[in-house]
Amino acid sequence: MLTLKSTPIRFLVTLMLGAVLLTGCSRSPSETKPPLASQAGVIDMDKAAQYHPKYQEWQKLKQQAAALQEQITVAAGKTNAKAPDQAMNMAGNMAEGLKAAGEQAFKVKMAAKQQELQARLNEKANQVHKELSAQLKTYSEQLDKEYQPQIFNLQLKLQTVRMDEKEAAEVKKSMDELKAEQAGKLAAKEKELAGSLEKALLPEQTAMEQELAAYAQQLNAELESRIAAESTALSAKLTQSAVQDPAQPVAGGLEQQLGMKQQEIKVLEEYIWNDIRDKAGKVAAERGLEIVLTGHTVNISAVDITDAVIAAFKK
Repeated sequence: MLTLKSTPIRFLVTLMLGAVLLTGCSRSPSETKPPLASQAGVIDMDKAAQYHPKYQEWQKLKQQAAALQEQITVAAGKTNAKAPDQAMNMAGNMAEGLKAAGEQAFKVKMAAKQQELQARLNEKANQVHKELSAQLKTYSEQLDKEYQPQIFNLQLKLQTVRMDEKEAAEVKKSMDELKAEQAGKLAAKEKELAGSLEKALLPEQTAMEQELAAYAQQLNAELESRIAAESTALSAKLTQSAVQDPAQPVAGGLEQQLGMKQQEIKVLEEYIWNDIRDKAGKVAAERGLEIVLTGHTVNISAVDITDAVIAAFKK
């Protein structure tokens, strides 16, 4: 019986929220120049194909074609005494193929589930961040009301009152101390609210990690059951073909079925590649890219649009 439990569940990683910066409302953002846009894009066609909605159907057709080819090989074998052993070996090879396909399906579905949970966590984080930002803004305004009049009075004193160098230095020192005190209180509030954000998200994060683990266990069980059933059915077909009368000619229907199956594979394969190219073209147009390469090229700086194309499959 095949099992997927030997495959490490790499997707059961802790869902961590990216750093969220709470900035003081009284501070003006620094101006930065936007980076120069790259004129070239790059896409990993194999990775994009694995996330295509038709990928699993395509893989299943290829497995069916391989099974037909194995049946034809067994039926046409010259040494009937070795046929049962050959059938067992073929069944084992096909079972490994089914297991590999199951592992790939597990990875794809787990990645989709993780993206779903991460989106929920981000939505919750944005909501809490909005509330905390409002609190920070209110606190910043309170600090302004408390400190700005004092600072303004000292500034006015420096500008209007005649003072010697020592007196002026004392006034300036008092003004700098007030500014530093205000900035320190605002920084402390930012740190406090950042801790509140992390604390508010902890229950949600824990619940999502548990949900992801439960989903992985359920998905693993479903794939194990399906692979075991398909492997048993495949072994039965190959064994039946191996013990047939060696004088019996290879059934013409097998070659005909194989030809039709290969045609289905070709049509679906062309559809997948064309769909990926079409979506890559749209993403490139949206980003102003002049060319999209299908692999990384040495000394060429290109924007990787693979994930954007994968995301387009879900629209």
